[in-house]
Amino acid sequence: MSYITIDNINSINAQLSNYCNAACPMCARYFIDGVLNKERINSIHTTLDFLKDRIGERLIRQLTRFTSCGNLGDGSMNPECLEIYQWLRHTNKNINLMLHTNGGARNSDFWRELAKIGVHVTFAIDGLEDTNHLYRRNVQWSKLMKNVQAFIDAGGSATWAMLVFKHNELQIEQCRTLSTQLGFKHFGVQQSSRWADFDHIGNWRNMDKIPVSNYYLEKSSLLQASPMGSGGNSQKINITKDEFLTKTIKCKSYNLEKNFFEIYLAANGDVSPCCWLGDLKQHESKNIIKEYTKVNLHHSTLEEILRGDYFQELEKGIKGIENSYRLHTCYFTCGIS
Repeated sequence: MSYITIDNINSINAQLSNYCNAACPMCARYFIDGVLNKERINSIHTTLDFLKDRIGERLIRQLTRFTSCGNLGDGSMNPECLEIYQWLRHTNKNINLMLHTNGGARNSDFWRELAKIGVHVTFAIDGLEDTNHLYRRNVQWSKLMKNVQAFIDAGGSATWAMLVFKHNELQIEQCRTLSTQLGFKHFGVQQSSRWADFDHIGNWRNMDKIPVSNYYLEKSSLLQASPMGSGGNSQKINITKDEFLTKTIKCKSYNLEKNFFEIYLAANGDVSPCCWLGDLKQHESKNIIKEYTKVNLHHSTLEEILRGDYFQELEKGIKGIENSYRLHTCYFTCGIS
């Protein structure tokens, strides 16, 4: 069986917007030195008409999941966010709809309506009233709590996802208790994978703290860095040339065992297998993309993109075919067989 195709796709992760109300210091919206990457943000939303025209109802009907967990923005910032999820639900009654958000945008009416559509929302809440804003900068606690309560009271299914730092590590159990009191279905903790990672130009960095305004964000000693839902980053320490070049990668966007095949759709129309590959013009993918119109839905059909050079080169690298270009991101995020 070949890699991700127009016939086997059953999940889409869409960056519905590259706008965000927050200013999280370790977000991909920022360079390693803390400078905002203004050329890549606050410029575009994925429109409903674009999804109807370039994705289409036939493909939506074959999906089991549609989620928005954007690299450079928060899906709730899209002015058509509700309309998009309403269209998805109307087109496919059985689809699992999800949204990842900081929860600080929009108003209670928006979140109540989202709950009625049946969207499962993961709220990124990194502490309590005295700590959440230290990472989720610009998110107002009182508004966040109103939005959360409106969503849950309207029947919404919610997860509390907490990034742990030194400044909030002693609040984990308090947050867990509060999540239960508020009616969250799930509560999870994790440490950012970006303490040890490649920066936007491919340089390796390993840090324990970063400066933010008049304070520091410091790494927690209680948790190991491991992205939620991924294979973790332990291989960054134990990498060997032989296995990096030859072993088959367990691509989580192409999982035959679980019958799961996903694509990531950026707000600018770029298509890749997953959000971990980041901005295709800044991260490693730029080394194997010959023409960007060939990976962008504004210029090519989805079928043309999936059958094109980029996805073919990714497949060769994932399989460890001799002389193929293997992305470090694939190796470090998903791991090897």
